[in-house]
Amino acid sequence: YLQDKRRFADLFNGSCFQGRQVIRAEDLEEASENYVATEEKQPGKPLQKGTEIIRDVKMRYRSGMILQVLAVENQSYIDYGMPVRCMGYDAAEYSRQLKERKRERRLLGRHKEESEEELKTTIDEKLSGILRSDRLHPVYTICLYSGEEPWDGPRKLSDMMEFDPEDENLRVLFEEYHLHLFCINEQNGFDTFRSGLRHLFRAMNCRKDKERMAELMKNEAYSHLSKETWEAIAVMTDNAAMLQKKDKYKTENGEEEEYNMCQALEELLEERESIGERRGRREGKKTVVRNM
Repeated sequence: YLQDKRRFADLFNGSCFQGRQVIRAEDLEEASENYVATEEKQPGKPLQKGTEIIRDVKMRYRSGMILQVLAVENQSYIDYGMPVRCMGYDAAEYSRQLKERKRERRLLGRHKEESEEELKTTIDEKLSGILRSDRLHPVYTICLYSGEEPWDGPRKLSDMMEFDPEDENLRVLFEEYHLHLFCINEQNGFDTFRSGLRHLFRAMNCRKDKERMAELMKNEAYSHLSKETWEAIAVMTDNAAMLQKKDKYKTENGEEEEYNMCQALEELLEERESIGERRGRREGKKTVVRNM
């Protein structure tokens, strides 16, 4: 769902910039991939087998001539190691960029495609594999928590640390890593979002409350959902029955397909109530038979 560039941009703008349109969908480029984190080969030592790291969604964002990396980690449960995990993802991305830059430098040096001035590298640059002027692309990661339980896990790296309370000297050397955490269940409103994320997040916040969900479905917007938003709401609110019947509630609006979730949920609730009543009558009959 978030691999759609418009929704991906909306997530960043709505959760980080109070709805200001800082990230534009047209400036995004799909870049999701798996990383294999390996140690660099040392002389006389075998290459260590790598560990595969999978990012959920990653996009390259070009702002003018500057390239940046935006990523989202979807989290459905409370991970008490999340700051270390996200920091590892970011580090793997920087490591990937560094290896790519070194490979480019080797190829350019081999084919002599650089000017004579650029080829006059220092011994430190040759040993480093990159030039002093080389720069990496910054990485920005959002952790999107969709679970129902309140997040009571760490929100920054220092929350996971055991510091010596009597020694402040070393503490000042500690480098913090902040988790950019967006908990759907901590939000009261989602007016900063402009895409189907607004409808999805609002529905997810009503998962445990049938009355709130019924009230939300009076909103006309839920009568005109896209197929992707319909499916996302059905999955994230655990209403698999709606997925099976979605074509029943499909309408045409010009060239676009729309889905009426208001009608679907109303019929689903009525069906569940009817099943409950029938089950109640059966249990009542069984009780009467046992008493006789």
